[in-house]
Amino acid sequence: MLNKKRYIVPVMIFMFPIILSLAVIRHAASFLFRALKPKNYPPVLRTPEESFAGLQSLGYTFTPNFLELCGGNLHLPRVHYVDEGPPNSDRVILLIHGEPTWSFLYRFMIKSLASNGYRVIALDFIGFGKSDKYTSLDMYTHDLHTLTLRLFIEHLKLSKITLVVHDWGGPVGLSVVKEVPHLIDSLCILNTVLPCREDTVLKHIVNMFHFLTWSAVIFVCQTHLPLGALLGYASIDSKTRRGYTAPFPNYRYKAGVARWPQLVPMLPWGNKRIIEDMRSTKRFLRTWNKPVLMLFSDDGISGSGASKELFKSLFPHGEDIPIKGGGHLYQEFKGEELAEHLTRFLRKHSAVK
Repeated sequence: MLNKKRYIVPVMIFMFPIILSLAVIRHAASFLFRALKPKNYPPVLRTPEESFAGLQSLGYTFTPNFLELCGGNLHLPRVHYVDEGPPNSDRVILLIHGEPTWSFLYRFMIKSLASNGYRVIALDFIGFGKSDKYTSLDMYTHDLHTLTLRLFIEHLKLSKITLVVHDWGGPVGLSVVKEVPHLIDSLCILNTVLPCREDTVLKHIVNMFHFLTWSAVIFVCQTHLPLGALLGYASIDSKTRRGYTAPFPNYRYKAGVARWPQLVPMLPWGNKRIIEDMRSTKRFLRTWNKPVLMLFSDDGISGSGASKELFKSLFPHGEDIPIKGGGHLYQEFKGEELAEHLTRFLRKHSAVK
């Protein structure tokens, strides 16, 4: 059997100068374009509602909800969220998306979980989905996303939360858990990571190869990232891809997508503040004794190997159910199955209480 890891480092060494050259060309062209055609774009954009036309035929049939969050002297742009199921349910399931998705990814899980009597909420982070979008990459920070989630929970007065995290939503959502542990009853870990493993740089690069590749593509393309083409590699058909790309009518709306991977410290020499936050999050999670369900796909980029093993070490008491197939964005193909596992898990622990 071919040992893929054996070839990862040589391929990366070969690709690095190519990626660097493309990045130089990309940024030089971008600079020239801005110099020749300067435009004063507004600091915040709102995706036109007509961009989301036709999503009902793809299963996204939910009533939109909007609110504006304030924290101290900071007034955030408008955020969108889905809120389905009985509003007075004693169990709230909060779904956290990652990159480059939005609440659209969870549409099949939302319907199934809500039909089982749970209140199901899916937030669109600023820069994604139907939430407003900063046009400057510099406005997007790890603190922005964690603050948004924390204020969102406080504003809706949520408690007894089952927090479901996926992809980059893992580092954000799990970071917030340590700030409001009294509001979180259980965790559901989907394909995600907690970066900055305490191991050698070489091993770290091998473990995070897929994420480094994604980041390299974004480093080159920036806001001109061809999301539709990239989603095609996740075996998502062209009609459904339109649902994922609907929030981004053109490159000006993609600053959040271009910035988020740069906020994930995949190497030990990344942003020191975020690295320390990830380390403190890991330290806290090692003390977590509430229920945990881990649902990693066996063919997802974080469904096997170091990422999954890390979570199993953090939650030795957690329940681990491998999901066969579906890839990284398996909510698209395995949404009802994931919802069934989560429903059974919640009912079991509710009976224990």
